[in-house]
Amino acid sequence: MSKQIRALMRGLQVIESMNQSDFPMSLNEIHKVTKLDRATLLRILQTLEDAGWVYRGLGDNCYRITYQIHELGLKVSTNDALAQLAVPVLEKLQGELVWPSDIAIYNGTSMEIVETTRKRTPFIINREIMGARPDMLQSAMGRAYIAFCPDREREAILYRLRNSDTKEGELARKETRVKALLNDIRNKGYAEREAGYWGNVGNYGGQVSAIAVPIMLMDEVQATMNLVWLTGTNDHVQIEEVYLPHLQRAAAEIANLLFDNQLY
Repeated sequence: MSKQIRALMRGLQVIESMNQSDFPMSLNEIHKVTKLDRATLLRILQTLEDAGWVYRGLGDNCYRITYQIHELGLKVSTNDALAQLAVPVLEKLQGELVWPSDIAIYNGTSMEIVETTRKRTPFIINREIMGARPDMLQSAMGRAYIAFCPDREREAILYRLRNSDTKEGELARKETRVKALLNDIRNKGYAEREAGYWGNVGNYGGQVSAIAVPIMLMDEVQATMNLVWLTGTNDHVQIEEVYLPHLQRAAAEIANLLFDNQLY
């Protein structure tokens, strides 16, 4: 068997191992499954990335099969496809504003972060955030989702929260306050995180602030994205006049990519 064919077989072995996994895989996990040495594996993965077969997430450095090859019958997560499309937009946004951003989807019970640029920023702001599930009524991303989702879905979410024995449940039962909060979000076009929610910030010992906007397509919220910064470093004028337009443009760009690739 020639070296070229051996290399092809190894590449297919890597793709097969990723296709059989229900989750994105780290280099070490692929190594354990395929038994290929890491140097060879890195070359294969780089080749597959260059060919558009796999991509590496920004937030967790794990490898995923790209959405472009779902026609081959390989298992591709819709969330992974969304995250993959969003990567260049997130990188551009982080380059413009320095502060990191996250993207989250609604998984039926809470928001779930599927991509982030936190590891690319010089600021240590809760970098291990992939897969985290922010609250619906305390996080900026959850609030943005509830505010802009269809009325029927909103009421279903709030009904479930009102019947839960949690801090969110307490907040949801304050129906007048919640209604005013959501109306304010729709009027402003963005949501803000509850003060003090997810407060500790690495070694800085400070607090984290965030705003979030919906990624809208076909009159539905496909996901939400935020911008995160250390509390006290920015005022509301800068947030609304500088940060918000960048964030909204990024959300619109991702929505256009979803439309162009029929991911809705």
